[in-house]
Amino acid sequence: MASNFETSINRGSDLFFDFSCYTCKGNDRTTEAEFYCEDCSKVYCGTCLEYHNFLYQKHVTLDKKNFSNWPVSDSTFDVLEQCKVHKDRKLEILCEDHSELMCTVCHVYNHKKCSHVVLIADKVKDLHQKGEFKQLSATLDTLHGQLILKKDDFEESLKSLEQAYNTILEEINALRKAINDSLDQLERNTIKELDTLLAKLKTSIQTDNGNCNESIKKITSLKEDWLNIKGKSEAIQMVIYRTCLDLSVKTKAVLQEMTVENDITLSFTPDPVILQSMATLSGLGQILFTENRVTTETKPEACSALSIKSYPEIQAIETNKHDQVTSPVSGTPRQAEIANQTSALNMLDTISNQTSVKQGDIANQSAAVNKSDYVSSLIYYSSTRSDNTSALNKPGWMPNTVESSSSTQLVQEYQSSALDKSDPNQVIRVKTSKKYNVKIEKDTANRCYISGICEIATGVLLITDKKNRKVKLLDQTMKVVAHYDLPSAPVSICSIDSSLVAVAMCIYEVHFIRVTNLQLVKDRTMAFQHLCHGISHHKGNLFITTKKALYQYTVDGRLVSKLYKDTREGQTVDSCAVSPDGERIYVTNQASKQLVTLSRNGRVISTLTDPALTWNILAAPPSIHVTDSGKVLVCEGWYYPIIQVDKDGRQILAEVVTEKECKSALSCVYYSKHTGLLVVGMWSDNNILVFSTC
Repeated sequence: MASNFETSINRGSDLFFDFSCYTCKGNDRTTEAEFYCEDCSKVYCGTCLEYHNFLYQKHVTLDKKNFSNWPVSDSTFDVLEQCKVHKDRKLEILCEDHSELMCTVCHVYNHKKCSHVVLIADKVKDLHQKGEFKQLSATLDTLHGQLILKKDDFEESLKSLEQAYNTILEEINALRKAINDSLDQLERNTIKELDTLLAKLKTSIQTDNGNCNESIKKITSLKEDWLNIKGKSEAIQMVIYRTCLDLSVKTKAVLQEMTVENDITLSFTPDPVILQSMATLSGLGQILFTENRVTTETKPEACSALSIKSYPEIQAIETNKHDQVTSPVSGTPRQAEIANQTSALNMLDTISNQTSVKQGDIANQSAAVNKSDYVSSLIYYSSTRSDNTSALNKPGWMPNTVESSSSTQLVQEYQSSALDKSDPNQVIRVKTSKKYNVKIEKDTANRCYISGICEIATGVLLITDKKNRKVKLLDQTMKVVAHYDLPSAPVSICSIDSSLVAVAMCIYEVHFIRVTNLQLVKDRTMAFQHLCHGISHHKGNLFITTKKALYQYTVDGRLVSKLYKDTREGQTVDSCAVSPDGERIYVTNQASKQLVTLSRNGRVISTLTDPALTWNILAAPPSIHVTDSGKVLVCEGWYYPIIQVDKDGRQILAEVVTEKECKSALSCVYYSKHTGLLVVGMWSDNNILVFSTC
């Protein structure tokens, strides 16, 4: 294009123009051209353009504002032929050693010793004979066409993104409307309850008021008779006396009863779950970036899409109209629950196999994804990541940014098919089991030691690896997708809000770690004056054990109280867990082989001593977990079974995982409320054990 070359106008010449008017030049006049006609491929001055436009009204003309689209002028070609050093000489020689064009003078003074010097004319002739010019022209045409296609694809992608954006806005608005409708319904229910109570109280008060009026009339009438008692016979006086006495006794009793009943006040206590759930959220959902990788053989269409995934906390605010899910195969919610849980591990295995494809087999992986009915690539897009956090990229191993849609469906199914929440003493029964490897390439120890398990609102699990000093994040297929390096060995872990967890360290610290876009990022560190062994959270309060005592703190580190202590020899206050209502706190005593149940203020409710509590001091310390429905699970460690205890901690209900099923040394247990799976950590083992339940 003309704009890429030096022009005579830029050189300040008054004798020559880059472009002379085509019509004037034919009439032996030199006039500077001001317009270029793309249809005629000719240039015109302003005067001649008027005649041109009269004859060719549909032709497109360009002024000098669009000079870059004009053709290259002859004067520009003259400039290109000039030697940059010797302006009065033309370029005639090519030095192939230095890949430089030059004049004969440059050759004599600067390139005499070069061995590969040829005439430009000979080089051009040789290129023509070899067809290099034609090949280069064809290559430029091909690249030009590819750029146009790519430009069209980008424009289509922009349109697709705009459509996805508008769709997500509609989904957000629909979700907001659903939330508003649910809140409106909750408001109507609460107001209806208030109206019913008010009407009942009004009726009671109005009845009492009527009784008062009737009693007042009777007393007024008797007072008149009492004033006229003089002069009456003794019998009449006695009748009036007894009548007044009976009425006074009855009136006193009624007044006393009214005093008790009418001491009524109305008050409103908001449900803390709503505000607490809303406070833990940063938005209405997660924006997911779905990318389909495109090869050169496939058409680059629909390369990306956006979707929104709502938080389960928001769904929990809604009314319980979806609590029961009926399977299309099994007619009852309980049958649907059993059917769903039976296939849970098989579904996880299928997803795991389909996501463990080598990087070199991307095309095969894409084909497998297209054929599958339930696998989709959900890549969480993030512009930042922690230095301590690393994705696990092994040779021949795909980073686990692929999240199975069937796993998401599995989570949604188990949210509504969990065990009966109304009975915390209902026994959990396990069925099939499966091991999942959680060792990663960057582990420093030969074996893992899973000391704690918890989950966040999205249903993903986090585990603490004590030997390797890491927190590991698992996806729905039980694969490690990210990890966070800790300065010391982690002992236990608990969830704080929808994305924040707290890790108790053996160095007088608790580390808070946040899950952001499937990465683990440090939130803050809290230091204490005592050991941090077991940790649990309940409604803004942290419960931390020190092996000798149990402390209660707020999540910002303020000490509430020292709830309990046992100064006897050994580890007397190990793990701890809190019931869903916060009324009971469970503490394990490894030294005495006891389970202690405390009230919320630290008073001992019960102490369970049983031969089944065979805690080995040389093995992993016992751990305890309370499910979302209040079921108490105790992992004794070593090769001993996992037991379930009643909610008051007075008796053992059952062995949930028996010694026969304990083929490895167990260390901790967790029941997922999202999937209904029982996850068991191992001591000196690279696997976790996952049971389906019924």
